[in-house]
Amino acid sequence: MQDNRTYATYAVMCELNSREFRRRLSLFPEDQRYQVVLASSIIGVQNAGRVKETPAAVVADGNEFVAKLLDMAGPEQDDAFKDVLEACLIETMNDELRYCCSNCMNFSACLSVENMPIGNLFRRRAEGEETDQLKKEIAYHIDQALQRTPHVESDSAHLLCGNFRHQYPTTALGEVFNRYADIAVELQRSYGINYRKIQLEMVRINMVFVEKDRLTPPA
Repeated sequence: MQDNRTYATYAVMCELNSREFRRRLSLFPEDQRYQVVLASSIIGVQNAGRVKETPAAVVADGNEFVAKLLDMAGPEQDDAFKDVLEACLIETMNDELRYCCSNCMNFSACLSVENMPIGNLFRRRAEGEETDQLKKEIAYHIDQALQRTPHVESDSAHLLCGNFRHQYPTTALGEVFNRYADIAVELQRSYGINYRKIQLEMVRINMVFVEKDRLTPPA
């Protein structure tokens, strides 16, 4: 059962990450979308390396993928790429702190992850079975499950759902923003992004989060 739950969770997270990536791509003109892919990959690797639950092999694979992208076109001194990198970092922070179903402590319970049939299906795909039929079946079950979390695209789930509880209490915000501050320092050193701009955005995002937390009904 635990194995099924783990793979079902992976399947849902994979789908949500794909949706978020498509949304992020849509924010930029088509001629910048390669840079968005590169920026998102760099930030993803930076984040993964700072989350202790991330397996070392996943971090290593991510670093290898980013290195290959940089070999193809390394824009270290490109001002346009710096702008994209800053924008993607801010969007990543916003997404992690958004008031939506996927950031709720009750998300897995609402999905009924324990009983989702996609666990074994996704395990088969992870082990190399890449048929169109399997992909369609996984997508169908994920769509059905996500209908039980109607505010997954929202940023107002605290007002729309009486059971919403954000995955981060306000007491954990310092740790979250310290992680992003570390990432911003590394990206400033490697790519020359505007660290001050990221600091100001962190202050803004923090204020928005705290205000929404204030409006969230007590458990």
